Amino acid sequence: MLPPRFAFNKIIKGMRQLLLLCLVLMGHLLFAQPAKTTNSTVLVKEIPAKAFRGQDFKISVQVKLDSRDTLGAATVSTMQVGKSDWDFIKGNNPGATAPGDGQWHPLSLNGQVNPAAEKIWIYMVTNGNGDFFFDNIVMHIKSKEGNWQEIKVPNGDFEQSTTAQPLKGLKNVKSAQKITGNRFTLPKDSAVSHNQVLHIHTEGGIKSDQIIYGYNKQSGSYINTEGAAIYYEVYGAGPPLLLLHGNGGSINSFAAVIPGLAKHYKVIAVDTRAQGNSKDDGRQAFTYELFARDMKTLLDSLGLKDVAVAGWSDGGIIGLLLASKYPEYVGKLVTMGANLNPDDTSISASMLQQIRKDILKIEKRNDPEERTILKLMQLMLAEPHIDPASLRQITAKTLVMAGEKDVILEQHTRLIAVAIPGAALKILKGQSHWVVNENPELFTREVLDFLLE
Repeated sequence: MLPPRFAFNKIIKGMRQLLLLCLVLMGHLLFAQPAKTTNSTVLVKEIPAKAFRGQDFKISVQVKLDSRDTLGAATVSTMQVGKSDWDFIKGNNPGATAPGDGQWHPLSLNGQVNPAAEKIWIYMVTNGNGDFFFDNIVMHIKSKEGNWQEIKVPNGDFEQSTTAQPLKGLKNVKSAQKITGNRFTLPKDSAVSHNQVLHIHTEGGIKSDQIIYGYNKQSGSYINTEGAAIYYEVYGAGPPLLLLHGNGGSINSFAAVIPGLAKHYKVIAVDTRAQGNSKDDGRQAFTYELFARDMKTLLDSLGLKDVAVAGWSDGGIIGLLLASKYPEYVGKLVTMGANLNPDDTSISASMLQQIRKDILKIEKRNDPEERTILKLMQLMLAEPHIDPASLRQITAKTLVMAGEKDVILEQHTRLIAVAIPGAALKILKGQSHWVVNENPELFTREVLDFLLE
């Protein structure tokens, strides 16, 4: 029952580290970027955009790069964001990269402000080693009459920054400052129209071998099924383990979990239909039974049966259906934070209320790009409708888990465990529905302890 990004930010509070990771991830993946390095740095300038919805924009950033190696690269790009910092909206510019010739270049970004945008994030990204300079962040908006008007970008010229706070007014600062070899200064430069510019010095970086789960094309493949292209990635060796994420999530939801699981299993991590990199033609209504059939088709394509399955939230629901409807396909099952029905006998009333509010907001915006998100959220209020008696068909060795502070009510989790023959029950003390993100070490340990015993 993991909500998509709208409700997600309001319920998970204090997860700043995860937000910083998201900032870095989006900066590298949404646009064509140079190879990531171990000292890659992402800084973000935020511009309010609500007043300019539907209007064309032009953004220019002066950039100079004096690279120390072939890895050195400086890029800028934009991301439009809704009211919540998790509410990413698809942008419409490809980003721009500065030549490494030691000269100033105006990098331009063009697009149109999305009707749902509250703000625009300007990403300033460095890769590799060298000296990177940024200045004169300028934005223009095209009026209804066709005239371009400059919009003030707070501290866009870095003149308000100080020696003590060279990164004043930027996002992701703490993350950038933690990188070994980074230095931030405010030198003068006569080659641009303002005296003070942002200088980022980086050293000691090498090409990164970090895997960005969910976006690792070397490990990724697609299979086609019922109007969808299902994307999956494979890691490790050993018995197969199918890994299923929650509503609105993706393979990357398990980024902190996959390495530990892959030491013991051949992990098959999947983007559910219309989520992550998986595609959907939009002609079918979303149902958990459809998602379970997708997983059966995936396993058939790989020639696999009797696999281990670990599902979180919506992934837990899919796991229950896969194991009950196609028992020969599932040998072991771990389900975390799953529910059998979509009402307050299983889910906290406050969660249901929040989902309804978020659905109303999306419906009011009536943005075609949000149709899939709307369908996913509506799914949580419409389904599932699983008869506990049907779970008697599950022959897999099963562990039913939930957090002590889960949005799935404890009595409902216990009902699921009782309904499955021989199932074990684990209520994770002090943990919430989002234990996979909040305490991935604990989640990994509980899953492996069960599967390996």
